[in-house]
Amino acid sequence: MFETDRLFIRPARIEDAQYLVDLNSDPEVTRYTGDASQITVLDAQNIIRERMITHFEKYKMGRFMIFLKDGTYLGWCGLKFFPETNEVDLGYRFFRKDWGKGYATESSKFMLHYGFETLNLKRIIAKAMPENVNSIKVMQKLSMTFRGYVHDPTDPHPFVLFDMTQSEYRK
Repeated sequence: MFETDRLFIRPARIEDAQYLVDLNSDPEVTRYTGDASQITVLDAQNIIRERMITHFEKYKMGRFMIFLKDGTYLGWCGLKFFPETNEVDLGYRFFRKDWGKGYATESSKFMLHYGFETLNLKRIIAKAMPENVNSIKVMQKLSMTFRGYVHDPTDPHPFVLFDMTQSEYRK
């Protein structure tokens, strides 16, 4: 478990499934993600097992569970490696009631530090749909650099692309 000024950050566990069900139950939370807003506990367990735990075991990075220091679950934040493109993506998702409180920025700063200082990554990217203004603001607060618009042929939505290199992080 890691911590910042206000947060506890830890890898996901199977018993966290209900947290993901609750988080995804708000269609506004998943509006810009392409993920289903209604998932079952079994779906969430599979997501945790296949996308979070296995990913962390293999790459020493993943989407981490984010809690206030009083134990309140807020959402997730973390790094995901895409072997097909050799890219590491920063992502975050929080309950709507917690938007605008700086949790995405605070946990993302930790993830950048973890990625560049612990994992010795050379570059971290972040993508968002152009309409997702709040997510873009987080990337800007992190001093990530806007690189333009990208279109993944497997996804009908264009994305804005931001990134940061290790040398930019260390400045």
